[in-house]
Amino acid sequence: MKSLLTQLRHSGSTRTSSSSSRNMKLDIVSRLPFEMHAIIIIYLEPKDIDAGLSACRYWRGVWLSDEIWPKLAQRWFPGLEDYIRSSATDGQDLGETFRRILHKIQRRVSGRFASALHHEMCLGSDRFFTLSKDVPELEGGIHCYENVDDLEFDPGTYFPRFMMYNNGRIAWWPEAYVLPYFAVVDDLRTRKRRAYLFPNHRGEKQGFKTAMSGKLLLMGRGRTLHAWHLELDRLHSTRVPEEFVRCIAEGETVLIVTKNAELFIWRFDREPEHIDVTGCYTKGPLGTSHIYDFTPGQLVSSHNAGSRLVQSGMLLDFIISPTEDNVFFVITLTPAPRKQLRVHEIRNGVLIETYYLDRNTCPESTMESLDFTNLRWEKVDSYGGYCLMQAIFPATQSLDATARESACYPMGDSLISVCFNIYTKSFSIPHYHHSSHRSACQIWNGRIAVTDTDNARGPILSLPPCRGAAHPCDKSHIPPIYSTIPSGRGGLYRRRRVCSEKHGFESLGADFALDSNPQYGRGPVDSTPDISPLLPGVKRLVGDDEFLVLIIRQSYTAWSFGNEISGKTSERGRKLWRNLIH
Repeated sequence: MKSLLTQLRHSGSTRTSSSSSRNMKLDIVSRLPFEMHAIIIIYLEPKDIDAGLSACRYWRGVWLSDEIWPKLAQRWFPGLEDYIRSSATDGQDLGETFRRILHKIQRRVSGRFASALHHEMCLGSDRFFTLSKDVPELEGGIHCYENVDDLEFDPGTYFPRFMMYNNGRIAWWPEAYVLPYFAVVDDLRTRKRRAYLFPNHRGEKQGFKTAMSGKLLLMGRGRTLHAWHLELDRLHSTRVPEEFVRCIAEGETVLIVTKNAELFIWRFDREPEHIDVTGCYTKGPLGTSHIYDFTPGQLVSSHNAGSRLVQSGMLLDFIISPTEDNVFFVITLTPAPRKQLRVHEIRNGVLIETYYLDRNTCPESTMESLDFTNLRWEKVDSYGGYCLMQAIFPATQSLDATARESACYPMGDSLISVCFNIYTKSFSIPHYHHSSHRSACQIWNGRIAVTDTDNARGPILSLPPCRGAAHPCDKSHIPPIYSTIPSGRGGLYRRRRVCSEKHGFESLGADFALDSNPQYGRGPVDSTPDISPLLPGVKRLVGDDEFLVLIIRQSYTAWSFGNEISGKTSERGRKLWRNLIH
């Protein structure tokens, strides 16, 4: 506390110097000098700061000053200050950017979603999304589903499959095995749907590699890679010197990994550039998990599965910086018996630093005893945090005293995640309660959202990290439980808090719980059609600060923690508006 206070020094200029602020009638807290504000906020939590910033313009001016907000970011969210500064544009208010990010984080952490949407992955008579015709058909755009050969529309004749999520967009394949070159992307913000066919696919059924960033949808095969820009609705294609096995995307930047572990960096509308990875790994034949590998209970997404060097057995993965051009990271994990995790930073094509997971952060016994069998990166926050690998720690398994203290014994299995922040260049290893290896989960902002794959009606729990045996979880704590009711706006649902006593689940100190199986379609006439209760099966949880998405078989439910999901104007309303104009 004292160290933070010494950093909060008044420089003589704050955001509250405007005449309008001086003329405001100040409350007792606003009358306090800057130094007293600095003392007060030391005792506040992020939720308190978020509430205070929305309560008073004067408090906002002081607390978002350049002297305070960076220290708050460093205290609670390591990497956030670097993210804000590196991604800012000229003239952007950095304090206001911090406030907006903090507000989104608090809404997600508390479960206070603005609206929800339940949707069956279907093509015919879709009531939620409007098919976009902005991509020319010659560039792979689909303007009419009837033009897709071998595509069936009748219920039960085609089997859609979720593939990827990024930045409010859900990518799914109507027929992943029959038509692997046909992709659909639903935009939750605009409720616009885009459908794509791999140009000149020739009916091939295998070998397609896919990825998606916040701006690009990628689909490649052999030496050819196609990239559709999701904002510009344009296609740009490229060819690499040899067959590639994987592509990784961030923004408009793509890393292309060939079958011999050669690496190329490619940016939309440019040509690929070869990158020398000497010092990171020895090149050779490369194996990778098949894009359509998808088994019940799988903890992470298949499209981010890492690669393996066939000759040495070294595991290999890549992360592209979302804010800095020409910067990416190569992750390597040497095989047993001496597993060693390294992160190599490549800047402007040159290796500048290598970061090691040291024994103080992760004891050797932990690395050797746990089943870290693959690298599968996932973003775990919006400010540089990535989960590199995960393993289940059984409650019955014993480790050394250090590892035992890290887990919450004897309360059940734990999910151990090895994370890395690309701005602070530091590792962390959070532990989370994980009642079964068959549970679906997603880590975000230091919390893990979990739901049991064997229980179709089971809630989604948001759990903080285990703090060790010295601080056991409070089982008596009953978290708020949120369900949904029809909002009357085109099939959208709004938040409704339900009685906690009626749910007999074990909370394990959860922040909140979401009802994952409300009776959709039982509301007013303008809500969704009757949908049968969700069946047990493959479940997935994905999302970010603005959305949490639960995928079950051929449907998904999306909760929005940012703005409300936009309502879709009915065709009747559009016709009436046209008549009024004419």
